[in-house]
Amino acid sequence: MAYFMVMGGLLLSVSFTLGWIVWRSGQWALGRMPGSKRVARRKQRPVTPKKAVPRKAAASKATAAKATPRKPAAPRARKPAKPAEPWGLTVWLSHWRFAVPLSLLASLLYGFTRLAQFGMTQRPSEVPAGYHGLVSVLGWAAVGLLGLAAINLLARWRCYRASAK
Repeated sequence: MAYFMVMGGLLLSVSFTLGWIVWRSGQWALGRMPGSKRVARRKQRPVTPKKAVPRKAAASKATAAKATPRKPAAPRARKPAKPAEPWGLTVWLSHWRFAVPLSLLASLLYGFTRLAQFGMTQRPSEVPAGYHGLVSVLGWAAVGLLGLAAINLLARWRCYRASAK
């Protein structure tokens, strides 16, 4: 009975995940088609040119320097360097919104299957042949997705930090 519950939960999780991937891929594909709202919004945004900063004339500086006596120069405080723009790969990775929820789902699923595996080994009956391999593959997939989620969160933080300054 526990085997059917675990396999049913696994099947439900996999089908939910695949359905969600198909749904998001469909939304992405429809958003890229001509005539969609997203493409229309991109075309409506006006391009704003950067404003030029007016500079003082050199003559006024020269006359101001002659009029006042020269004082010893105070040490200048260094301005913090403005962070560079994030790379295209970083921006692309920051848009992956599925990584964190999918990694949490895979981690929970791995935890429950590992718990079921422990329960099955404590019973006198045999554990199904491929179950240990399934748990191992699910564990490595969860580790990979957690790594991808960490990279995604770092990329989001990097893009947020660059846009805030």
